Amino acid sequence: MLLNGISIKGSYHNKNQDCYASRNIGNAYIVVVSDGLGSKELSELGSEALCQSACDILSEFREEIDDMSPEIFIRLVHEKWLYKLRGRRIRDCYATMLIFLVLSEKIIAVRLGDGFVAFWADDEVRILFDQKEDYFSNETDCLTENLAEEKIQCIEFPYRKFYGGILCSDGVGIGNMTENEIKRFTIDFIKEYRTYTEEEMIKEIEDWLKDWPGADDKTLAFALVEER
Repeated sequence: MLLNGISIKGSYHNKNQDCYASRNIGNAYIVVVSDGLGSKELSELGSEALCQSACDILSEFREEIDDMSPEIFIRLVHEKWLYKLRGRRIRDCYATMLIFLVLSEKIIAVRLGDGFVAFWADDEVRILFDQKEDYFSNETDCLTENLAEEKIQCIEFPYRKFYGGILCSDGVGIGNMTENEIKRFTIDFIKEYRTYTEEEMIKEIEDWLKDWPGADDKTLAFALVEER
């Protein structure tokens, strides 16, 4: 499995508020991306704590994870996130949440806030993304003191063959962010890069991500089954 990511600081502030993690833990693979809210003073701590928390929960519950519901996993991640931020004002640390889990027989994808999760398994590409249909353009759902479960998108997908998954913060905008555009990007990305070595892949993606339009932080993380 090719498992990694790239994060590029945007040009409109002096610190990268995005964070990502990609790990193999036991028999599972996890990829996480979080974008700290730009209006919050310590949002980079919130995004980092979210990535650590998701990986920690997978590690702590590796024996139970195949039978755990996505809802329980998300609640445990939120509890761990609050614990990691103890002593801080949580309202200064708000962050989005993108999580992708590849387990032995199912895939779990989670989205709260901006950015997207996309994966290709069996003959289907599935995506979670924010179409902003019911919000003002500058309004973002995020992880806060209280877990707003009704705002969380989640997919639990039994699969036979997994090809790859991608998570992107909202700095990586794909065209007009339509479902078809994101699906096409996902298929092209997986087909292209699953034949690369990890070193080749990171170098090439970093080159074009640095030139990606927009001033925001840009983060892309992935899990791809290698094709040799």
